[in-house]
Amino acid sequence: MLMKNVFDSDNKRDNKSSHEGSDEVDFEDAVCELCSRTELKLTRHHLIPQSRHNKARTQRNFSREAMKTDVAMLCRPCHSQIHRIFANHELASYYHTIERLQTHSEVQKFINWVKKRPAGLKIRVRR
Repeated sequence: MLMKNVFDSDNKRDNKSSHEGSDEVDFEDAVCELCSRTELKLTRHHLIPQSRHNKARTQRNFSREAMKTDVAMLCRPCHSQIHRIFANHELASYYHTIERLQTHSEVQKFINWVKKRPAGLKIRVRR
């Protein structure tokens, strides 16, 4: 009985469309905003991490609208690498734009490496 409820069609996870409310978006002409690779599934990266939205400092520095709408579309390897390198408070306080992320030496090194890899290759980011 429990298994039936998990896979029930009324379950919210089953009702998500690929473009609304999910983390991955699949577009044929999609381009990762960090590494510029194409033909990849992209993920939504909140430039101001959602875990920081309720912090006073974040609320002073950013409007509510900016916190909700400042999103970058990144491939999974780039997204994972960003969260491996930076803590959420670093992302909120300084690295809240694509340009600033691209200036960091570790990110540049990763971008140069990942650009040489084919789109279908599964890339593991080590913690």
